[in-house]
Amino acid sequence: MMRARGAGARMRRLGLVAVVAVVAATGCGPAQPSPTPTADARATESPTASPAPTSEPSPTPTPTATATADPLPEGPVTALLLGTDAQEPGSWGGRPDTIVVAQLSADRQTLALISVTRDSWVTIPGVGEAKINAAFPAGGTELMRTTVSELFGGLEIDYVVQANYEGFVSLIEAVDGFWVENRNPSVARFVDGAIDGGASRYYDFTADPLLLDDGDGIYFVRQRIDLPYGDLDRAERARASIIGLLERLDELAADPPALTAALVHIASAVRITGDLQIDDMVALAALSQELERDDILCLMAPLAGFTGRAGASVNIVDAPRTAALGEALRAGDVRAYVAAHGDDYAP
Repeated sequence: MMRARGAGARMRRLGLVAVVAVVAATGCGPAQPSPTPTADARATESPTASPAPTSEPSPTPTPTATATADPLPEGPVTALLLGTDAQEPGSWGGRPDTIVVAQLSADRQTLALISVTRDSWVTIPGVGEAKINAAFPAGGTELMRTTVSELFGGLEIDYVVQANYEGFVSLIEAVDGFWVENRNPSVARFVDGAIDGGASRYYDFTADPLLLDDGDGIYFVRQRIDLPYGDLDRAERARASIIGLLERLDELAADPPALTAALVHIASAVRITGDLQIDDMVALAALSQELERDDILCLMAPLAGFTGRAGASVNIVDAPRTAALGEALRAGDVRAYVAAHGDDYAP
């Protein structure tokens, strides 16, 4: 345990830099397999290879107290965050077990984290009806983005961020661990196929709050068996982890060099689709707006129930409620939707 943590600390203020850094660093990227992009590699993609005058007041990777420009697009900013089940180092394939739509409202006063269960039965453009996570192996990032967009009535998605097993562990390492609210304390059991006979391994997740400070944290966000609502609880844990990472980045904002190092590490661990660079992420540290913990809204894309289709267990989308949520997302503010329907994720 590396930092004292009280229950009240979960409610402290969250800097806007933390919000956008996670929107840009916790979830997918180009569909084609390629080496893991680094901060330097992404920097060379823009036309800055030749020396540029240093006197121009252009964005700089060093945060300063006077840099208040918001580098994000005007209006609401929406990101699709994907956590895949790819376990091989450097692999960007697999299927997304974690699917989160993160939206920062136009007034920068609210962050919505909306989970879509991987087993949601939807229409995948050009493929047909299937579980929503089948869109990724069928067509990569763009088909996944299109499928989620159409689920919410044509929602514009600005960024897609992907992390695999290795990437999530790197996120933990990048910030030296973070605390999460643990709504369902448990002991997780996983069968390790690398051990002869498929021996079981057990992980103690009974503390609340819980510190994720090593590679075992991946099992906290992957557990679904023995949780009351299975995959729905797993989705809730993913949102709790995003918030925990947000809070830790907010702590690091008090130490600009440490924050810059963490963001560079994070950017090298994930794949990002969308025009958001390290310079932009760091520049957000100087914005004066802040979010309270209560300004982060966590909810689930609404479900009507569960059934079996095509020989598999699937989740039935609540079409009318999903349409209402999509309308709220396209308008850039889900507060009215939450006020009308609540944020309980169990159908």
